[in-house]
Amino acid sequence: MNFSFEYLHKTNKRSKSLKLSIDRSGKIIVTSPKYIPKFVIDQFVKKNEKWIIKAIKKANQTKKFDSTTHLFIFGKKYQKEIAFSDTTKSGIHVIGEKLIFNPLTPLKNTRIINEETIKHKQDLEKRFQTKVDNFLKSTASHYIVKRTYELGKRMNLSFKNITLRKQKTRWGSCSNQRNLNFNWRLVHFDTTIIDYVIIHELSHLVHMNHSKDFWGLVKKYDPKYLNHRSWLKRNGLSLD
Repeated sequence: MNFSFEYLHKTNKRSKSLKLSIDRSGKIIVTSPKYIPKFVIDQFVKKNEKWIIKAIKKANQTKKFDSTTHLFIFGKKYQKEIAFSDTTKSGIHVIGEKLIFNPLTPLKNTRIINEETIKHKQDLEKRFQTKVDNFLKSTASHYIVKRTYELGKRMNLSFKNITLRKQKTRWGSCSNQRNLNFNWRLVHFDTTIIDYVIIHELSHLVHMNHSKDFWGLVKKYDPKYLNHRSWLKRNGLSLD
């Protein structure tokens, strides 16, 4: 029986019936009495698939990969910080576990609350976010473009153009003209997740659908695609 997610099965001698739960990480757990056949458990999970998807989304709706205090780059968490230095180049710098924005001019004393300092702080935060977005898009482009050519070569598939955009509803897409589009916000995720999206879209060059043959091709180049697909579903957007 095929699912768009995987689950962890646990037995409990005190259990009298099958039970579903979702842990903090969004993992699906099925608890059952001992000696319940696997096909019965599979049927139980399939029957409750809609509830599971809703519960997973609810469990992850507060998870943010880019906030005012931190962000993730390739799955690693970095603390955001604004710090002026006249000895280093202005712009974005990754130092250790920090992503630091060095502005062109020294910071004003924002402890003094007045119209000028509020405007200065708002302007600084706006410039910081613009610099961060440009940095993330550039970082995503360097990885995704190179990796798409590498995986395309491995899959013996060719395409025309690669475009990166910031999108709200898709991680990637493939057109009938053999053009590939990727959401640059993928840069927040582990490279295994990014590779899955690339393989997914490259596979659409062969199968412009989500048929059994399509998923078979995806699985050939990403044996853990079910885990990666489930992870994406738990963390926000849909993949078409």
